Parts: sequence; structure tokens; C-alpha cells
Amino acid sequence: MINNDTFAKRLIQRRAQLEYSQEDLSKRTGIAAAQISRYEAGKNKPRANIISKLANHLGVPFSWLAYGEETDLSDVDKGKEEIGVYLNLPKEKYDLMMEQANKLNMDIQTYIFRVVIPNHLAQEELQKNQTKK
Repeated sequence: MINNDTFAKRLIQRRAQLEYSQEDLSKRTGIAAAQISRYEAGKNKPRANIISKLANHLGVPFSWLAYGEETDLSDVDKGKEEIGVYLNLPKEKYDLMMEQANKLNMDIQTYIFRVVIPNHLAQEELQKNQTKK
């Protein structure tokens, strides 16, 4: 099913699903809340780089947010929940990781593989070397 609604409606829909205010989304993306309001009102149309940033922070594919191409958002959210379960993280820690990933303009999977795992491995190596001394 293709979502023929407008970019504005998809932005509002996803922000509401995540229970983000415009101000919350603004803080996460660095896009002014007033600008987000203009996007949602259909007064302004964002460039591709802004849509990409919004999609990343909203946890949706660019193609869905930009063009309304089919995607099951429940599957997107389920995948994120599975990562948290897989890591056995409390929600607060998962949310903190999401916040850090957002600051780096990364999705959670990229953040885990590029930041969390390498840092964890480096920490283990450091501890191993310290116990050998």
C-alpha cells in the first residue's frame, strides 16, 4: 500500500506515534520548532538533507517520509525494541543510547556497531592488559 498523504501528514503522524512534541523533535534534530511547525502546516517543504535528518531521528525510512512509499512502521518500531531486548537494556539506557545516536546523526544500529561495540571491546582489552601487569 502506498501512502498518498503529504509529507506534512506523515511527519505529524510519526511524531505523534513517538509522542514527541515539536519542541522535542527540534531538540533531537537541531531544526527549529517553528520550522517543524511550518513543515507540518505544509507552508515549507524541506530539502532532502533535512528529510533525511528527520527520518533518522524519527526512526523511519527516508523513502516513507519523503514519498510515502510503503513501510510498516510497527515493524520499524519492533526492530528497535528487539535491539533493546537483545542488549538486555532497561528503557532508560536504551533511550540514552538513542539520544547519543541522534546527536551523532546515526540510527541506533549504526551507533551500536560503530560506537558501542568498539568502545566495549577497547575497554575489555584495556582491562585485560591492566590485569597482566
